[in-house]
Amino acid sequence: MTLFNTHFLTELASSIRSLSIDAIDTARSGHPGLPLGCGDIFSVLYGHFLTIHPMYPNWINRDRFVLSAGHGSAGLYAALHLSGFNVSQTDIQRFRQLHSPTAGHPEYREIDGIETTTGPLGQGLATAVGMALQGKHLKATWHESIDYQVVVLAGDGCLMEGVSSEASSLAGHLKLDNLVVIYDANSICLDGPISECFTEDVAARYQAYGWHVQSIDGHDLSAIGEALGSARQHQGQPTLIIATTIIGKGSQVAGSSEAHGKPLGAVESRATKQRLGIPDSPFWVSEHVAPAMAAHHANVEAKIQDWNRRIAAAGCSLPPLASEHPQLATTLAAIESMTMPSGSATRVASHHVIQQVATLYDRLIGGSADLSCSDSTWMKGHSAMTADDFSGRNIKFGVREFAMGAMASGLALGGMYRPFCGTFLTFSDYMKNAIRLAAMMKLPVIYQLTHDSIFLGEDGPTHQPVEHLASLRSIPQLTVFRPADGEETKAAWIHALQSDGPTALVLSRQNLPETGLTQVAGALQGAYILQASPDARVVLVATGSEVALAKLVWEALTAKGISTQLVSMPCWEQFERQSRAYQTLVLGETPQLRVSIEAQSDFGWHRWIGRDGLAISVNRFGHSAPASDLATEFGFTPESIVARITEALS
Repeated sequence: MTLFNTHFLTELASSIRSLSIDAIDTARSGHPGLPLGCGDIFSVLYGHFLTIHPMYPNWINRDRFVLSAGHGSAGLYAALHLSGFNVSQTDIQRFRQLHSPTAGHPEYREIDGIETTTGPLGQGLATAVGMALQGKHLKATWHESIDYQVVVLAGDGCLMEGVSSEASSLAGHLKLDNLVVIYDANSICLDGPISECFTEDVAARYQAYGWHVQSIDGHDLSAIGEALGSARQHQGQPTLIIATTIIGKGSQVAGSSEAHGKPLGAVESRATKQRLGIPDSPFWVSEHVAPAMAAHHANVEAKIQDWNRRIAAAGCSLPPLASEHPQLATTLAAIESMTMPSGSATRVASHHVIQQVATLYDRLIGGSADLSCSDSTWMKGHSAMTADDFSGRNIKFGVREFAMGAMASGLALGGMYRPFCGTFLTFSDYMKNAIRLAAMMKLPVIYQLTHDSIFLGEDGPTHQPVEHLASLRSIPQLTVFRPADGEETKAAWIHALQSDGPTALVLSRQNLPETGLTQVAGALQGAYILQASPDARVVLVATGSEVALAKLVWEALTAKGISTQLVSMPCWEQFERQSRAYQTLVLGETPQLRVSIEAQSDFGWHRWIGRDGLAISVNRFGHSAPASDLATEFGFTPESIVARITEALS
């Protein structure tokens, strides 16, 4: 690490503040409070502490920085620009403008050095826990030289959000000593002072989680550097650095909520620069920054090259990305040729696929929210990760669904793993925002969501999902499979393992009858014909557990002389990707009636069955009762459905 250059770091902090003020003022939009308050923290991180280099943004052992308080993005963009990353001064000047990479909140893939999309408070911290866990697993299974640090800058809002509590608790349990959270303790939130809503003892709380806690002046460069250096050396605990800062430092509204999210304006921007000793020149950068940053990067590059030489001398080659792993093609072929258990629940079918994948493909890693014995996610023959041994591939997330979802994204970032996580479908709401961010970032996370309908039975309406499929299907770039049996479950996994985005597997608790009609190739197209009828008056379209029911309805209608086409539609998103001609073939050219059969809300189904289509669905909450009684109660019997179709035709 470079010697602590206080003059350089002071000039760097001033330059970060200068660029942030002008970017926000030019955009007439943004959050000046954090960049002004945390300019010194950004400076020490990017000018001294972080082992990162703009020429090697994807180096496997780089430190990771996560701005959990993503509204302070102007400060991050300024720091990355001054560090030589691919964000230009023009990008800074076009802050928050259409198609600019410098968006209102940091977006993954837009700029090198942005390790994850942040903005929804607390999720950056939880995602960082997944990144830190990835580092521990790589160290345990690939090479002991993996020693990168994950550093988070979080605000009061991040620590108020429950997801940060979940994630911090698990990080302390796992003793993730490669994780450092800097808490920007400015005592202000958007609505006013935190004394009005947040008076807990944060230090005591994190000590109770098992963290190492330090408290510093967040404007003292030396104190920041010493705290970060201490955190890097500290063993056996993650570190929380409580950095007391002044929000909007230097401005007339410093120390108040007025500094949080409102541009200063031209007059106050000039006055703020004057108070901070910054020249009144648009987008000013100190002339001392570039040469000193170059010297810092030279030291970082020497460290990177030394590390690379040591790895080469040890005879190690860098592990391939999960998507490029030579085991992947073999694994996909093995899944397709599997013999699946007959008449089983799709959660059981998925469990069998997981065991096959775990045997052949060492990049599958994941776990469950305290439900692995019920959502069937446990990988047999593999241990759980523990604070003493991170070589296992099962993760016990505990009852922490939101943190689990965010951590799974952290494990996916960088492309080394195909992480999965499991819970009941009804609890997917707890982690929906994490799923949403994974979809936004196009991360290949796999969600195993079981107990997928009212037919789980006696647990009752609290556990019986009704609106959840519609909710998941509404998320752009998330692919949702609800397979009917083992064959379609295989297709779902084949898609998930090679997808460039997240996949949700929605699976049954109850055993499902075999139809003898399903196929992997058809399921991969999203929807396909099980029983054709070129002149069909009725087209039945079903998913999941209702496909076998739809077959019985097809048989009854056929016996009545009503020509009927039977379709399985395990995945709307895959079907939407098919040609219009194929979609027309599957759904029928001009049938008299299209009927959907799915034990969920009918929300969205009329896009496929038409405004005049008949949706056999569940648009109210369930009951606690045996599944057979619920089928009768909600009209999911062949007799009831045939009667409704006959009435609709007449």
